[in-house]
Amino acid sequence: MPIAQLVPHAVRHPWPIFAAALALAVAGFWPGFFAKLPSTPLPHHIHGWSATAWMLLPLLQYALIRTRRRRLHRLLGYASLALAAIVALSGVYVVRMMAFTNITTFRLASVKFVWLDLTGIALFCLYVAFAITSARRRDIRLHVTALAASAFIPLEAALERLFVNLLPSLIPDFDAALYASLLFLELTCAVIIFLEWRSGRVRWPMPVLLGYYLIMHVTLTPLATSQAFQSFSNWFGMAGRSAN
Repeated sequence: MPIAQLVPHAVRHPWPIFAAALALAVAGFWPGFFAKLPSTPLPHHIHGWSATAWMLLPLLQYALIRTRRRRLHRLLGYASLALAAIVALSGVYVVRMMAFTNITTFRLASVKFVWLDLTGIALFCLYVAFAITSARRRDIRLHVTALAASAFIPLEAALERLFVNLLPSLIPDFDAALYASLLFLELTCAVIIFLEWRSGRVRWPMPVLLGYYLIMHVTLTPLATSQAFQSFSNWFGMAGRSAN
């Protein structure tokens, strides 16, 4: 298939992108989440299962479109706003738990994750909002691209775990895995942007996502090593908790 036809084809048939993202997410979180469900804290259950459902949702929606059940597709799309809210709110709570634990068991990588995860959740909400509004305007290309970008955001954490588990000699810890996953996603975004450009029109979600990951690459270490952001991380971890 010519390159110029790849992006329009992916818009009409996006299921391989979402299936690959889901498979990578499950593979990355299998040892630490899916294989340890009985011992997993409730907040992690809520966030893990809601995020999995969010990544599964586009596949279900694609199946509904292909079988011409458009009304059910629209209803499920609007209902998915509640699911997106659960993903975001539970994600914030899990980050807060990590920040609280980091007060007594300090790891510089955890401070980096506070910045990365909170900004990632905010960007996820932005993409969800535009995916819904673009669907209402029947801008299907923007709708699919925004959904794909929203599915990429949870992939960063999954890829970290995947790299640590599969490449321990090259990527020995989560700090190294963080930058490896950022690099992987930056390259993936760049390829998608190139294919969009060759097809004649680049939509904003992937360039914004690439810019976001590049900003994270540059800012994570300076912010995490600053006393001001470490104080913010500690405050965030303690927010709503008794000082005693």
